[in-house]
Amino acid sequence: MQAKFSMEFALAILLLERRAGLAQFTEETVNRADVQEWIKRVNFYVDPEAEAAGFDKMTSILRIHLRNGKVIIGRATMAKGSPSNPMSSEEIADKFRGCAEFAKWATPKTAAIIEAVKSLEQAPDMSRLTALLTV
Repeated sequence: MQAKFSMEFALAILLLERRAGLAQFTEETVNRADVQEWIKRVNFYVDPEAEAAGFDKMTSILRIHLRNGKVIIGRATMAKGSPSNPMSSEEIADKFRGCAEFAKWATPKTAAIIEAVKSLEQAPDMSRLTALLTV
């Protein structure tokens, strides 16, 4: 549970697995030796430049220090999924697929739900979607 509040864990798992979905936020994953090693490498702190941008910008700055001395810097003014940086329909569908997989829903059911949502405006009523969402 604490992993979801840990920036160190989030960055470590993103570096290791290139994703941070529900399947990664498990006690087993958090306790893996490789994850623990990477957590120790992450130094999370409040950056004065990001702080000066204000709460309406929610700026994040990432600095990666390589062994050869080179520093790679990345930044985001708004998180993906915020009103200023919305997710695309496909990104939303991918996130839903990950949640459905974690819930052990069948792939065809997940695909049918995504298609039903995509065509929601043309649907005569909600009965198809309601039926698909019934567990």
